[in-house]
Amino acid sequence: MAAASQELAKATAEANAAFRKLGDAVDAAVRENDGSTPIDVIKTAGAAGIKLDAATLDRLEIPHLIYPIVFCHWCGWFPWRPLWCWWWHRNYPHYRCCPYWWHRCHPYILG
Repeated sequence: MAAASQELAKATAEANAAFRKLGDAVDAAVRENDGSTPIDVIKTAGAAGIKLDAATLDRLEIPHLIYPIVFCHWCGWFPWRPLWCWWWHRNYPHYRCCPYWWHRCHPYILG
């Protein structure tokens, strides 16, 4: 049982690091253009080391361009939740989904 706990701790640390980098990349993209132009999701995720393509975004029903809401934290307007579940499913397929959501959360609709 301890090995399973260690594996989950390792996976969670890896996910947290990847999405911390994503948050930094989103913040940098907003600073680059003062929040006046949309952010390219594929380019921004790539800057964080998360390899996406247009087909994946379409399957997850995530727009390719996201307009930032500069007065909110990035996690309030950037569609990170479907990316989080996709990341878990891709990197740790033996888990049904990430440990924080009991079911796959895409398509994720804001509102």
